[in-house]
Amino acid sequence: MINKGYLLGDRYRIVDTLGEGGMANVYLADDIILKRQVAVKIIRLDLQKDSQVLARFQREALATSELSHPNIVSVFDVGTDHGLPYMVMEYVKGPDLKDYIRENSPIPLPQAIKIMDQILSAMELAHKHNVIHRDLKPQNILMDEKGNIKIADFGIAVALNQSAITQTNSVLGSVHYMSPEQTRGGMVTKQSDIYSLGIILYEALTGHVPFNGETPVAIALKHAEDDIPSLRKQNKAIPQALENVVLKATAKDPRDRYASVAEMKADLDTSLDPSRAGEAVYRPSHGNNDETKILPALNGKVMQAEKAKEGKAEEPKKRSFWASIKKYKWWWIGSLFPVFAILLFMFLAVGHNNVRVPDVVNMTEKAAKTSLKSSGLAVGAVKRTYSSDVKKGKVISTTPKANSPVNKGGKVNLLVSKGPNLTKVPDVEGLYLSTAKKKLNKLGFKVKSREAPSNEYLPGLIISQSVKAGRKVDASKTTITLVVAVALEDQAKASSSSSSKKATFKLADLTGKSLEDAQSYAKSKKLNVKVEKDYSDSVNSGDVISTYPAAGSEVSEGDTLTITVSRGAEKKEVKKTFTVDYQAEESSSRSSDESSDSSSNSSSSQGNHVRIYIQDDDHSLGNIYRDLYITKDTNFTITFSVTKGDGKIKIVRDGQTVVDETISADNSESGN
Repeated sequence: MINKGYLLGDRYRIVDTLGEGGMANVYLADDIILKRQVAVKIIRLDLQKDSQVLARFQREALATSELSHPNIVSVFDVGTDHGLPYMVMEYVKGPDLKDYIRENSPIPLPQAIKIMDQILSAMELAHKHNVIHRDLKPQNILMDEKGNIKIADFGIAVALNQSAITQTNSVLGSVHYMSPEQTRGGMVTKQSDIYSLGIILYEALTGHVPFNGETPVAIALKHAEDDIPSLRKQNKAIPQALENVVLKATAKDPRDRYASVAEMKADLDTSLDPSRAGEAVYRPSHGNNDETKILPALNGKVMQAEKAKEGKAEEPKKRSFWASIKKYKWWWIGSLFPVFAILLFMFLAVGHNNVRVPDVVNMTEKAAKTSLKSSGLAVGAVKRTYSSDVKKGKVISTTPKANSPVNKGGKVNLLVSKGPNLTKVPDVEGLYLSTAKKKLNKLGFKVKSREAPSNEYLPGLIISQSVKAGRKVDASKTTITLVVAVALEDQAKASSSSSSKKATFKLADLTGKSLEDAQSYAKSKKLNVKVEKDYSDSVNSGDVISTYPAAGSEVSEGDTLTITVSRGAEKKEVKKTFTVDYQAEESSSRSSDESSDSSSNSSSSQGNHVRIYIQDDDHSLGNIYRDLYITKDTNFTITFSVTKGDGKIKIVRDGQTVVDETISADNSESGN
């Protein structure tokens, strides 16, 4: 793990961990040169000498850097830091498509098509460059805060001019989205990606994958043999034309699928047109290929066991050996290859000493435990939490996540839903709107408001609420409408007719109040509001610094009140340069204290061991900021972020402190 605050490649300051994977970890970092946030993928320390991992890492960098498209995650930089390879990518702030589908299902049909259009557009470009992704799944598709799609993780992508056969050391990808030819170890083509795209579209429309099973082989066999479950039986609003897009994309034989991603996109974009309302169900012309059809006859025990789990076991028919040979002639020799390929897939999916964590999200706790045990894993800690999206008793998530590699017998922790956390609705009648909103928002309720005339309540007070006080509801899914009192229109008219001049009043002192309270006051006095923001060391962020006109001024209805709101204290950045002199080893003068330090012992071969510690708003003096070796006099430029008080720095060379300074926010001169 890389520590927070570490400056990678003298440019990217590590801010937080975004995710941990089997090959690499991904961090959020600040690019201190271009002043933007980026995602940095760094090979795990224990794998930096693994040639296969390095090759996959380089392949991802090469494949992604060649593909410039708004729906593909951009690669900005590739480098090494003290021998550790890293890749700097566009940071996409938002969920992956898997989480988005889970949280928003059912997704409206036009929106699902819009999402798929972006994915298809990106893959159209990749295929034009003869790059096959081979691992398309919602977990590798990110979505930013505006709903824009970004495809990531081209780590196992392959160019068509390279070997497109799935070799014995590279059967990768998620079995839930893999084409039948991939699971058999066959030729990987653009149609293999199209199959995965069809499964993703199926999941976007239904909220779940078409095939599940207790083992990877069970799922692979379903992809090879079973028909895709009907979309229209699950949702009658899905037209046949849209279901046909899924059926054609996921045809068992690649020849029955779309010839290109562009063809699939064109078909998808017209699938909701009324002119296609009477379309017939798509029927593939080739059906299941011969390899798949004769698997049950060749490997009856394996297939019978897998089908028994699904309740499909059949009584085997008795047939003499020679009669079988006469029936199938010599087909059985060639058809042994897919059997071996599936067994090989099992071997590679679980590895010599590890297995992949099965996807048990939304399963019952009992079913999840059974699935884990059948995969050779143990059930670890079971924790429970409230969830508005996952039903009570079902699994919300696992640690490690689904598809992560885990040693055989390793423990997988479960997070199980306790159902929604019901909240008692408070009584907010008679409160001011700003106060009522704060109270309800703090409990998780969404709040709307509307006005109504009243002579019983002062303007700005709550007359009634749409959800009765005392009821227990799911706050995250409940919107409460508040009715706010305003002055009666006839009273306002009478007031205006009795005087040709507008009534004036003294402006209240709003300093230190929240912006919402100030706006509520202005509304009750029928003042127009203009909001400005400024930094303040004494006023909390979001509170009022001052008003114009000032408190006590005579104002009238319709006047404009300018409210200046605090941004909080202004953060100051101080840059300072320090020089650390290199000292060649002098064995006779090395003190006993230095020789007892393990880092000093190695300095003769690597140079002077330098450790830097800093203290500012983002760092503690107790944590190492940088740790490296120098072989010549070296300058270090450090940026300190200071809001209040001063920063500090301590630099230690071979166990001796050579710099120990306090950094003033008003001093940015170079040090040494």
